Amino acid sequence: MSKLATYKSRSLAAIKESRGAVRGVVNSVETVGGAALAGYVDATYPDGIAGVPGSAAAGLVLIGVGYGMRQADLKSLGLGMLAGYAYAQGAAMAQPAGA
Repeated sequence: MSKLATYKSRSLAAIKESRGAVRGVVNSVETVGGAALAGYVDATYPDGIAGVPGSAAAGLVLIGVGYGMRQADLKSLGLGMLAGYAYAQGAAMAQPAGA
């Protein structure tokens, strides 16, 4: 194998490795952003959307569209919104009855 071929091979391997690391960070940021967006959606639409809590509805739609379009960004954002919804439900369940 020539020096040029070896260099190209190593360069391509490094690029693939760095893309994976960047994707992992971006997915985490998008999930946290989705959770924050869930709080905003729930505050903006307190009655929900078509009888479903806004953050849950939007999260499910984003996940569905993300899978349909094969977009990891949309799936991460939707997952974050569902996590925000679940967090809010857990906080509501922790309140004493009648409060």
